[in-house]
Amino acid sequence: MNHFQKTGFCHVFGDDLPLDEGLIPFQMAIERIDDPALLVPELLRAVSPSFAARVQQGDILVAGRRFACGKPHFQGFIAMAALGMSALCESIPYKSLRGAISKGVPVLSQVRNDHGQFRDGDRVTIDFMTGEVTNHSQGTAQRVAALPPVLTDIVMRGGSRGFLADWLREHPQAATASPPVQRHTPA
Repeated sequence: MNHFQKTGFCHVFGDDLPLDEGLIPFQMAIERIDDPALLVPELLRAVSPSFAARVQQGDILVAGRRFACGKPHFQGFIAMAALGMSALCESIPYKSLRGAISKGVPVLSQVRNDHGQFRDGDRVTIDFMTGEVTNHSQGTAQRVAALPPVLTDIVMRGGSRGFLADWLREHPQAATASPPVQRHTPA
């Protein structure tokens, strides 16, 4: 695995972009809606009503500190994965990062945008293996910590379900139920 790069157009948001009522309506989370066809049109509607009309396959969400904060409802990441989106942010809660990776959404944190390094519509390439983020529109680049190889592997397989499916294909003996373990009880 030498390269894992994505190029797309930026959609820039600020700090504290929550999962609920930010990425996706809270009602969809509590109703446990997981159909991407229903989630995609609602993605970021609360903070950018025209987002669904502007977003394209492979676009990049740029956020500030505490991206995807709040309760770890992952419907927003399901919608982002369906669009092949990536995310850049200054920070993200651990449980939200786990959720994004689990759904197949690559995220790089520690990315700075405090001086307008990214603007809506900028064309950006992210190399998740090296942490290099290149803004082609502004002619700038920054390097942050790369996505760890184990997380990159999960994302490249489409998230945790794809990762598990591949693992079971590679280990068919593990897909069959094993006999129950006999427990020794003292007499």
